[in-house]
Amino acid sequence: MQKYQVDRPHAVYVAQLSLQLYDALIGFSGARNNLWREYLETAALLHDAGYFVNKKAHHKHSQYLIRHARETEYWEASTRDCIAELAYYHRKPLSTKKLRSLAQSPTRMALSAILRIADGLDRCHCQKVVIHHIEISASAVDLSVTGLQREPWEHLLRIKSQGFQQAFHRQFLIHNLR
Repeated sequence: MQKYQVDRPHAVYVAQLSLQLYDALIGFSGARNNLWREYLETAALLHDAGYFVNKKAHHKHSQYLIRHARETEYWEASTRDCIAELAYYHRKPLSTKKLRSLAQSPTRMALSAILRIADGLDRCHCQKVVIHHIEISASAVDLSVTGLQREPWEHLLRIKSQGFQQAFHRQFLIHNLR
């Protein structure tokens, strides 16, 4: 991470939030495998590596670096591809084409949805949002959090939660306890 000038506190925090969400949602995601959990954690730690090349399209550069970096050359190709794909999908709205691509692997769709939410929770890169409770019902996943500001909250609901309903067959809700 240091080589690519990744914001380490943000990356570690997004990884922690991702794993917290993964552990709560595991029964609904179909990703009951520790390997998938490790893929999610690794993708969370590396999702912003592309800032090293260009901030504007960093998700594309993160994908490229993960696939082609010397540090990942000994990883299995399927591992590299999965982690690179998760890093790629962490940012930007999901077009119909991107959603179709993700939908081909329900597990990758679920992991991508989790990473998108976790990254959105720390959009300010200040590690202030705390998830206090995750309530899962037949129709929704409701996060109770503190520390979330208005702008990231709206971004979470409008952009970052795209793909969540397809992955978990539940609406994504969030409540800021303040």
